[in-house]
Amino acid sequence: MPIGLAIASILALFVSFWALNIARDPRLWRLWWMDLIGVLDMDSDRQLRRSQERQMSFICYTLFALLLFTSLSGAFWTFDLIQEHKREKTRFEREVERSQREIEKVNSRPQGLAR
Repeated sequence: MPIGLAIASILALFVSFWALNIARDPRLWRLWWMDLIGVLDMDSDRQLRRSQERQMSFICYTLFALLLFTSLSGAFWTFDLIQEHKREKTRFEREVERSQREIEKVNSRPQGLAR
């Protein structure tokens, strides 16, 4: 169960550092983005380009912070779930789990057709 959360945390960490890389050099990434979507940037003046780069940098710094927080939160909850699975269950918890397994067994049995 915590494997999916761990994978998502690792992916969020990598994407956050990619966003940080974009935020540090927005000029290169703005040109790359324009090339990717096939737009020639011939009409914009220097002030407009600088404004676009500042906006891109701000958004990427914000994404970096959000994704880093998400990654750290996911790592925390992954370790918490692992510790929870390793912990010895109380008698009450064992009884609840056993009752749930019995209920699942009864529900999974094919029910006969009553006529």
